[in-house]
Amino acid sequence: MAIKIVNLIKSSALNTRLFKKLCTEMDSDHETLLFHTEVRWLSKGNMLGRLYELRAEVEIFRGDKKNNDLLKQFTNLACQMDLAYLVDIFTHLNKLNIQLQGSGNKNLENVANIFIFEDKLRAFICKLQLWLRKIEENHYSAFATLQSLVEDKKYDAFTANIQENIKTHLHMLIDEFNRYFPEYNEEANLDQKMIRNPFSTDASEVTEEIQEELIELQNDRNCKDAFESNSLESFWCKKALSYTKLREIALRYFIVFSTTYVNKDFLLCWY
Repeated sequence: MAIKIVNLIKSSALNTRLFKKLCTEMDSDHETLLFHTEVRWLSKGNMLGRLYELRAEVEIFRGDKKNNDLLKQFTNLACQMDLAYLVDIFTHLNKLNIQLQGSGNKNLENVANIFIFEDKLRAFICKLQLWLRKIEENHYSAFATLQSLVEDKKYDAFTANIQENIKTHLHMLIDEFNRYFPEYNEEANLDQKMIRNPFSTDASEVTEEIQEELIELQNDRNCKDAFESNSLESFWCKKALSYTKLREIALRYFIVFSTTYVNKDFLLCWY
């Protein structure tokens, strides 16, 4: 519905000008709605946020279009609560999306890696579970936009319904994230532990073919000092050159989910 509302107002040059004039006369913070574009990854969240901010202007604009059922439905209190929740949940999703884009820094010391991304995703799933428990206890602090409506008495009749909708949606999000990002198997987890900190990993835990090399690395004081003062990428690419088996495992993980910001130095680590 939100997309249809925006398209209804912006698809006509006349409606766009009239809506802009209305926003100007009301001294609104914005003068126009935003289109949702599939190819722009923050588009939907930004569109919903702008629509919510200009909902009063949209309602007045609807007054001039008395026969428009879509705009009339948009001003329904239950619909307003749904929109508020969507604004909040897309704000959280957009924040996660930005975190998964990488730092944008071409310096190898600051390139994000698969372990950082995995940590962000697991943290977000834990947040979803936390928000779900809070919603079940009628706490809406994680959804500030919606909370402001819940505290308004005129929305009391719709609170129970939106609560059930949110619980269902959060359950679906948790299931989808767990399906799309399944836990690694036990062997992979051991490899990750070794890559993250080879100096705190028990050599008996890793596969036999790399146990001796891991022990040699753990007793290499120069490498230990380099590990403490360098990023994981820099350590495995530039400092652990003598430990080819361990390094090959590490680089295999780093290249799995590398970002577009990774520079040629990172790719040349293989050679």
